[in-house]
Amino acid sequence: MSRVDSREVEQRIPITLLSGFLGAGKTTLINHLLSDSNAGKIAVIVNEFGEIGIDGDLISRASEDMLELTNGCICCAAQGDLMDGLNKLFLRKVGLAKPQVDFDKIVIETTGIADPSPLAKLLYTDLKLDLTFKLDAVLTVVDLKHVESEIKNSVEAQKQIAIADKIIFNKRDMVDEAAFARATSVVGALNPYSRKEVTSFGVLTVDKIVDLNLFDPKNRDDAVGEWLGSTDIEAEHVHDHTPDVSAVCLQDARIMDWNLLLRFFYEITQELGDDLYRVKGLVQFENVEKPVIIQGVQGTFSPPTYADTWPRGKPETRIVVIGKGLNKPDLEARFTTCIQKEHTVLDRGFGAI
Repeated sequence: MSRVDSREVEQRIPITLLSGFLGAGKTTLINHLLSDSNAGKIAVIVNEFGEIGIDGDLISRASEDMLELTNGCICCAAQGDLMDGLNKLFLRKVGLAKPQVDFDKIVIETTGIADPSPLAKLLYTDLKLDLTFKLDAVLTVVDLKHVESEIKNSVEAQKQIAIADKIIFNKRDMVDEAAFARATSVVGALNPYSRKEVTSFGVLTVDKIVDLNLFDPKNRDDAVGEWLGSTDIEAEHVHDHTPDVSAVCLQDARIMDWNLLLRFFYEITQELGDDLYRVKGLVQFENVEKPVIIQGVQGTFSPPTYADTWPRGKPETRIVVIGKGLNKPDLEARFTTCIQKEHTVLDRGFGAI
């Protein structure tokens, strides 16, 4: 009997969480997405229809809370609790609520002043939602012209960048080379390990926005390495007004001790609290052939899962910690204490962090 590839049986609906500060260009990007004839059947959840400004010729049917477009996309107005909205949208998809609609992906636009961390945490830890949906990626749109001042003055802007799986540098046409270099340097210091895109007017092809598998890479072998970013990245020194937010990469080729690593995560979660924005990594344990995926947002960790292969075929524990007030030498020293000292057999039934 042949082995069933789990990537072929994934039936959950992927959700792209789109964040970005006020005026960054999220709405413009969504407008392009909804107008793209190659978009496929995407459901976009926005705050208000009026903010999007969809061309009337594209609308095939409209109701109080939904617009259906001629290219197969739908646009939904967020009303009340977002989780209720997702469940109602799913009921419409399967024909248990009217009007029935068909879609295979969802994009959620968050408000410009929102910290996306709580929503991201809910989307991957809520057991009911996890049966139907999966968080595909957290995308943050950055206004290249104003991002330096936004980072300086807004904790929310810092968190939007720090938690992102992918950062979209928008309004490239509005800055010169020097300003572009400064802006990308400041953003890179907050989150050097995310994937990056550069555009003007919010124009990106559909494949740059959805079906990225960046939040949880276990279903795509080629995404595992990209998920953790380049091993060669070092955050550059930036201006004094850069906030105390940083990313620390912890890596070691030796076998890790599960119990010691668990204690390490518990301790930094307790010490940093809400200042611990995100933890993600691949861990090497004894008697476990595949990389173990560690995933956490704001101190809440999901149950460990497995990636199919090691990036570049090289087994090595690599954990990225992103947060405010991180002490890199202290984290590195404490991480080193998690190396396995004795040969013990890992219980394959280890539970959630």
